[in-house]
Amino acid sequence: MKSMTGYGESLSKIHGAEISVVIKSVNGRFLDSRFHLPKEYLHFETQLKKNISKLFRRGTVDIFVQRRGESKIKINFNKDIANKWVQGYRALSRSLRLPLSSQTLMEKLTEHTQIFDIREADKINGAEKKVFFSVFSEALRHCDKERIREGKSIKLHIEKVLQKLAQIVNRMNKLRADANAGISEKLKERFQRTSFASDIEPSRFAQELLFYLDKSDISEEVERLKEHVHMCTTYLRSNEAQGKKLDFYSQELLREVNTIGSKANYAPLTELVVEAKSLIEIFKEQVQNVE
Repeated sequence: MKSMTGYGESLSKIHGAEISVVIKSVNGRFLDSRFHLPKEYLHFETQLKKNISKLFRRGTVDIFVQRRGESKIKINFNKDIANKWVQGYRALSRSLRLPLSSQTLMEKLTEHTQIFDIREADKINGAEKKVFFSVFSEALRHCDKERIREGKSIKLHIEKVLQKLAQIVNRMNKLRADANAGISEKLKERFQRTSFASDIEPSRFAQELLFYLDKSDISEEVERLKEHVHMCTTYLRSNEAQGKKLDFYSQELLREVNTIGSKANYAPLTELVVEAKSLIEIFKEQVQNVE
């Protein structure tokens, strides 16, 4: 079992450039990778997503990449435009009979920006690419390791919650007969105090009593609770991502307990319902962070 919360970072240097990668992951219904890359690495995004999906199934993952060091600048110049300016300056020099040195000519040419095309290189060499992917993979492993460590802690916590919940369900099952007996006695006492008790046949009263007890019986809910707790325990032991399934069962557990609470007209059973709902809320909160 893995948590969806993790953190990993890594750093390396190559040819005067320093490459750092920081990866943070938090809860998310689906896998959402958000990249913050320098422009030199933008074209790696698709491959990076594939690498992330090999380890992560769910969660919001932020990837911060920084590249510090000398910028790779490429300078190109247009010879045709430069030659036209050279010819123009020399023609002007001859026309005015003024000397024109090579240094002066070069200084004048540098004033014309249309001659030069200056841009930072948007591609990196193979060696730097290899180092970058190595740094990224290391940061990703560190983040995954943290998710596994956190997942183990969550698993232990959830197991304890499920154990307590299973105990409460067993106590509910034992109280079920007492609850029915208590309800039956109360109804009989109330019926005997009515003015029309002598006018109703005992068989008719027994029939109505059974109907009421059947509506207030919690046998089915208790059995479903047992099954839900068993399934949650089974999913906890799985190596696959089970967060969505556990989240679904947290809703089903709460549904069954609420039904028992609406049927329960017996104080000890009502107390158990309150305890169970408290545990289920803890369970639900924990599974929100399970991958």
